[in-house]
Amino acid sequence: MESFVLPNGLHVNLIARPSFHQTEGVLTTRFGSVNTTITVDNQLKTYPSGIAHFLEHKLFEKEEYDAFDKFAIYGADSNAFTSFTRTSYLFSTAENVGECVSTLLDFVFSPYFSDQTVNKEKGIIGQEIQMYEDDANWQLLFGIINNLYPKTPLTADIAGSVQSIQAITPAMLYECDQYFYRPSNMSLMIVGNFDGVQIKEIIKNATAGSSASNDRLNLQRVKLAYPLIVPFAERQMDIQRPKLALGIRFEKDFLPAERFKVKIMLQIILEMLVGESSTDYQRLFDQGLIDNSFGYEIQLEDGFQFVDFYLDTSLEQIDQTAAELKAIIVNAAVKLTEQKPIFESMKREFIGRAIKGMNSNENIANHFDLWLYGERTVFDIPAMIEQLTFDEVIDFADQFFDPAELTRYQILPRGDQK
Repeated sequence: MESFVLPNGLHVNLIARPSFHQTEGVLTTRFGSVNTTITVDNQLKTYPSGIAHFLEHKLFEKEEYDAFDKFAIYGADSNAFTSFTRTSYLFSTAENVGECVSTLLDFVFSPYFSDQTVNKEKGIIGQEIQMYEDDANWQLLFGIINNLYPKTPLTADIAGSVQSIQAITPAMLYECDQYFYRPSNMSLMIVGNFDGVQIKEIIKNATAGSSASNDRLNLQRVKLAYPLIVPFAERQMDIQRPKLALGIRFEKDFLPAERFKVKIMLQIILEMLVGESSTDYQRLFDQGLIDNSFGYEIQLEDGFQFVDFYLDTSLEQIDQTAAELKAIIVNAAVKLTEQKPIFESMKREFIGRAIKGMNSNENIANHFDLWLYGERTVFDIPAMIEQLTFDEVIDFADQFFDPAELTRYQILPRGDQK
């Protein structure tokens, strides 16, 4: 990987792979749904929930063209997403790589907002929000997050609410663009078949008008609080089967260079504890307590980290299932010790997955996050796994799976009460 920083502060990372047909580009800024309260030059500023997602939508639309249409002309697919801590803009193409890179940088660094287009977008995003309000799996996720981090910006839907987005104005969007879309707050990753000399020249030319002047701003993100966990909560929705989630958080933050390793350890630990080949998964499956709806998700971010477990169940079995899963989670270190004989084979399996993932330029591009992982990429994963020791994994599991940080959330069919 070739990495460099432009005079305007943009971090550029290039991985040339001439034997691949497809090229992926990802431009990322450190601006996500939790960044609604900041201080700028010691002045506190608060923005409506959903503004990062709203800004992502509006950057594609210019006064005279739509960026999606431009990418289509070059034979490329384009997309974008907003997460809790960042917003990324992507393209994928097998041709016209230079034009796609230029288009990506041009539309992101050239904002255009008007009262008319902003008001129109409120209706579009409002419909999207309402759709997710009826999605029981989405509500289960944010229910467990609300238990883990009550009354924090993390509990707000990434798109905001129908009410919150009504307060968004063009002036707010321009202000957030000025604060968060500074080149030094952004990184560009390009992976695939391209001419490095040509692409570097295109990047420099396309960003020549993006100065580093805003870097003189003293911008501070408000750190996410760790309030007391809500041990249990539930709600009712129009669903056929109850939905259950357990969540556990970890209050220690990690340096960027540590996080890739932490994520790998968590993935291995969870696969050994409740993966489909684990002893406890098979036991609970045979008892009919879990089925193919069971899964887990790791959220490892700058400032917060948690794991949530989720599944569909029955009203008669929901308490027993929750108790069985809780026993596995809080006794993680003991459970893992029982499975020590499979640790080395599990490592080899994960090394194999990592090597397979290197065949996908999309996978490489989407797993790069300068502020979350530093300069680490998927190419570093096999060596990290190889160096892991069983004692190290056990010690980490003993620290992470703290019973005091565990919570339960469930959604019951409307009309059912526990």
